[in-house]
Amino acid sequence: MSEFDRYIWDEEQKQQQPRKKSKLALVLLVSRVTTLVSLAISIVILKNSGKTYTGTVTYDGNTYENGYRITYSNYTSYEYMMFIMVVGCVYNLLQIPLAIYYFLRDKHLINNRRFVLFQFFADQVIMALLATALGAAFGATVDLDKGVRNKEKVEKNLHRYWRFMYLPAIFFLIGFITSIISSITTSITTLVSTEM
Repeated sequence: MSEFDRYIWDEEQKQQQPRKKSKLALVLLVSRVTTLVSLAISIVILKNSGKTYTGTVTYDGNTYENGYRITYSNYTSYEYMMFIMVVGCVYNLLQIPLAIYYFLRDKHLINNRRFVLFQFFADQVIMALLATALGAAFGATVDLDKGVRNKEKVEKNLHRYWRFMYLPAIFFLIGFITSIISSITTSITTLVSTEM
């Protein structure tokens, strides 16, 4: 057998061996999906949370004759949290197909160096936005809950509402942590792909 025949046989053997899936690609895919699911759950909880008070309600020096409804949109911190969670969901929804391709093929779908760097920096920006919104949500919840001083019915209900607001913030925290994991993973894949 000549050297050329041996080379062809070696190449055929390499092609027949099944490729092992990259653990890094699996971590990236799982973290992207977990981030999307966590943020989506948090959005649903935040959107559907609210308390309605019927009749004449006096709160914070104001009297409401036809009742009062409290929702996330009454507070700028919660509105900011909602906006950033929607941005995070859209970003991860766009990134999941790329992560699936990277998991299946062990290479980037768009293997352009500039695009890989763009993806790296976009992950950093999204992670920073999620961090600011998470801080605003937890800070607002703690501060508003501390502000409940009276034992009136409205104040007690507000206290319950703000205690409930920890629930979407916890799901948001899970999404933020998995966003950190995907950002770290993207950093590693960026280093690997830019070295080639």
